Order: sequence, then structure tokens, then C-alpha cells
Amino acid sequence: MFTEANAWFFRLRADDAGRAERERFAAWLTASPLHAEAWDTVQALFADLEAPAKAVRLQTAAPLTAKRPRRRRTASMAAALAACAVLIAVLPQSTLLQNLQSDYHTATGEQRLVTLTDGSRLLLNTDSAVGIEMTAAERRVTLLRGEAFFEVARAPQRPFWVVAGDARARVTGTAFSVGRRSENVAVTVAEGRVETSTESHPEQITALTPGESAHYRGARLSAKHTADIPRELAWRQGQMVFVQAPLAEVVAQINRYRPGRLIVTDPQLENRPITAVFNIDKLGDAVSALEQTFGIRARRIADYWVLLG
Repeated sequence: MFTEANAWFFRLRADDAGRAERERFAAWLTASPLHAEAWDTVQALFADLEAPAKAVRLQTAAPLTAKRPRRRRTASMAAALAACAVLIAVLPQSTLLQNLQSDYHTATGEQRLVTLTDGSRLLLNTDSAVGIEMTAAERRVTLLRGEAFFEVARAPQRPFWVVAGDARARVTGTAFSVGRRSENVAVTVAEGRVETSTESHPEQITALTPGESAHYRGARLSAKHTADIPRELAWRQGQMVFVQAPLAEVVAQINRYRPGRLIVTDPQLENRPITAVFNIDKLGDAVSALEQTFGIRARRIADYWVLLG
């Protein structure tokens, strides 16, 4: 809910926000008490940040002869301005539009199991959106963002397609996952056989068998390799598994599931190796583990940001 409220906050302030969008916002706001609560939280958050941000701007514009402020105060105001900049940078302003285009979507930290009309099942991971098109000739799922695991009902005469950006996967009955991060798409096979290609070059087929993964960047196959299925698909059991993973990667993964952001403020910590198993529904424990087990200092700001370093 918080992510959607953030998206509305910026969208309604855009120059091209029209009456139709404002009517959709009104419908969203009244659809659930949770929506109204999230909207109040977003407005309160920006109200809290507005004053220190203005103070930083005034300080920046002050004459060079002005008295130098105390270092502690300057640091606090700079941190507030940096927090504002980070928030604006990380908020996914296309999320709301993708949700409106989708048949099914999930919010940050949410997972959703969907059973299609042919009996196939898909499990949507956090912050994901898909469009569904079922015809007598074929079955097609468009992954607009995020990640999904598919268990496809066998139908040899009715292929099942998953399209993510320019990349696509074709099966008639199998189990596999597709993840999309902007132009980067990964297809990982748990059971059966999957044929991957791109919309631009459909003739260039890469076949995958259980335990294999193909990675696409735009219209290009960037890598094919053996996948650690239990670790890469641990999210289906509500877990994240890291084995000697750099802290920057751990933080990026946690941020996918947690409203708000963890930010590594000390560049020297970004490559620190982390081996751990975290429960997706208890990510507060993950932050505590980074503090207590790995000795990484965590500073919390407005219950939204956590600064590591």
C-alpha cells in the first residue's frame, strides 16, 4: 500500500495529471481504509522532511560571509536533504500504471498465488505485475515487472508463453520462474524443458533443462549457466538465502521485500561477504542480524530508511 501511495503522491503532482487520473485516485483512496492510512503516512513523511530540506536550501543560498553553522546541525540537515533525494530516486513511478494495466499484481512484501482457467498456477513474488491472455490457440502471460513462478498444465497443442520485455519463454507443461528487472530478464527451470528467445530474434532459441538459467539484457542473451535452484527459488518458501554474498547484494534483495529502504552509507562495507538465511515476513530480524551478528551499525530514520555504516 505504501508503494502505491508514493506513486500517487508523485503522479498527482505531475504537470500532465488530468481529471481522469484524479478520479482514479479518489476511487483508490476510498477502496480500503489501508489505502487512506498509507496516503496519510506518505503526506506526513514529506511534511516531516520539508522543513529540514528548506533549511538546507537556505543555508546553501546564504552569503559566504555568513557565520558557519555548527557541524552537527549541518550534517543533520544534509542527511535530511539526502534522504529526500533518495526517496525521489527510488520510488517506482511507473508502478501504478503497470498495476492498472495488469490482471494481477502484488505490493512490496506481498506474494499471491493465482490459478488460471486452464489449471496452470503462478505464484507472484513481491512487487510484481502480470497481464493474462488465454485463447484456444495459446496461453500468454506478460510479466510487466517483478518475478513469478509458473506450474504449467500440460497442453501440447496449446503452448504457454511468458513474455518479459523483449525476452520470452515457451513451454507446453513444466515448472519455471521468470524474473524481470527493467531490461534484465532471468528464466530459471525447476522441472521440464523451456525454450527461450527474444521477440526481436525468435529464431535464436536457447533450450533450458532443470537446473539451468538464461539471462537476457534487452534483446541479447547475456548468459546461460547452472542455477542453484534451492537458493534462487527460496522465496517460494518465504526465505532469502545468501552464501558469501556482498552486503550490497543482500541489501538490494531485502529492499525488494521491505517497504522503505536500506542504504549502505559506507562504501567499504558494500563488498563485505554475508552468509545468512532471512525470513521474508520478518525482515526486521534481518536488520537486527546485520547489527548483532555482523557488527554493522544501523541507524533508523522515520521508520522508513535504515542507514548501514
